[in-house]
Amino acid sequence: MNKDILGNLLRDALNPEFLEINDRTESHSGHASSGGGGHYEVRIVSGRFAGLPPLARHRLVNTATDPVRQEIHALSIKAYSPEEFAAQTQPKTQRPAIALNVL
Repeated sequence: MNKDILGNLLRDALNPEFLEINDRTESHSGHASSGGGGHYEVRIVSGRFAGLPPLARHRLVNTATDPVRQEIHALSIKAYSPEEFAAQTQPKTQRPAIALNVL
């Protein structure tokens, strides 16, 4: 399996505004516990996540990837609503510097 198949499943089920999938399988090759399955990191933004706790979001992602679950050993999920993602990607405002003159 490759990350394109994973991406297609997530797009079809969750209609994400943003989707990033990193295949980390190579960094785990040779590990006895890998079982031959892939290791993936998913960062996804969808309106379907609005108002849902993290566990419910992960369940939606896991349900979407169910057809290829046997080919996945590890799936790291970071799921955001559009509002959360926008707040996270905006630059933090810096506090103005305060100059003190000490004599």
